[in-house]
Amino acid sequence: MNSQSNPLESHDVVMPVFLVTLFMYATASVAEVMLRARESAYYTLVGKLRLFAGALAAILLLAILAPVLGCIISVVWACIFMGVAYESRQELYTILSQITNELLDMVTRLIARVRSRKEEPNQPRV
Repeated sequence: MNSQSNPLESHDVVMPVFLVTLFMYATASVAEVMLRARESAYYTLVGKLRLFAGALAAILLLAILAPVLGCIISVVWACIFMGVAYESRQELYTILSQITNELLDMVTRLIARVRSRKEEPNQPRV
């Protein structure tokens, strides 16, 4: 490998994943601060996501320097991540059910608004 080569070209899989992970880390950091300021119960879940995104970013950089060690640590990281995700399943279920309920409520209100406009005769706007 040429020492002058661009990391994005020489590691065409690892670097884009690293950049996405870094973006996830930054976004989760901001979201955690905002949720903590609002005293939301979900800041711990976002905090876990932030920690795991940061760890994955470090592992991806390690995979560039020492590919074998990076792969081994990636497997360990994946196992730990699955364990934490399993432990957080109730929180995830609560969040997903709230999102689903809000979406259904929005669609119901939108349909009701469209139906009410169809039933009303066209009236000039004042």
